[in-house]
Parts: sequence; structure tokens; C-alpha cells
Amino acid sequence: MMMSNQSKAGMMHRNANKENTFLFLTDINSILVSGEDTNGEFCVVHCSVNENDGPPLHVHRDEDESFYVLDGELEMTLGNETLLVKSGDYVFAPRGIPHTFKVRSKKAHFLVTAYPAGFDSFVKELGVPYVEGMEAHIEPPTPESIQKLMQVSKKYNITYPGL
Repeated sequence: MMMSNQSKAGMMHRNANKENTFLFLTDINSILVSGEDTNGEFCVVHCSVNENDGPPLHVHRDEDESFYVLDGELEMTLGNETLLVKSGDYVFAPRGIPHTFKVRSKKAHFLVTAYPAGFDSFVKELGVPYVEGMEAHIEPPTPESIQKLMQVSKKYNITYPGL
């Protein structure tokens, strides 16, 4: 049973829990609001990422993303710009613009909101249910894991310039 509460007025209360949390690449991601909750309009994912981790440069063709840093620091590349993004900062990453980030603090916690939803389904499909104490594999990705990333990404219209 998901730890959520939704009233007739549409109010929702949700936290990170074992039903909505996934080990996704090197991140621990909790889907706080899914596309199923919003008729596909948007999703909200809480991300917990370790120092020097982050995705390869990528482009979302179908959705815009916003990032709100709760704590920690990210070095974020958006198009030709590189920004140091700190606690309390918000960044909007429009669809079609290559972007990536690397965590520059020991750990960073941030919210990703994607419009329309889809990133939540990508996390569920590519990730594995998170169990307390699980750690991401730090060694370089295997050819099989890269192939799976590319296959699942194609389904969600995400591309990787340079890969």
C-alpha cells in the first residue's frame, strides 16, 4: 500500500517509501508524484545523488524538466552554459536542450519535475526497487547496461549526444 493520502478535493500527501523508491543508475530516486496521479501532466521525483555522480549529457525530446536543489551543490550544464547550482536554486531545462549535472558536494538532494510526465516511468523501467543500504555500482558501466540504457531511453525519446 502506497503511503499517500488523496482527498476528494485532490489534495495529495506522499513521502519516499519502499513502494516508490528506486536505485536508478547511481541515484536513489523516489517518485513523489507520478503521471498516473496527474493524468500525465507532470511528475515529481526526489533524487539523492552522491559526489561526482550524474547522468551523461542527454536530451529529452518530449518533456521539459525543472530542478530544485534542497541541499548540496550541482555543476549543471545546460546547452552551452555551465552553472554552479546550490541549495535553494531552481533551474529550468527546456526540452530539446542537451543537459547534465555532476554533484560537487558529498551528496545532493533535489526535486526534478518533468512536464509532461514520463520521467517517472523511465525511472521505474530502468531502475530497480530500492532496499535500504543498497549502493550503486561504482565501476564503469557494462556494455549490457549501456545497451539497456539506450533501449529504454529510445522508448522515452531521450538521446545522448556523444554516445
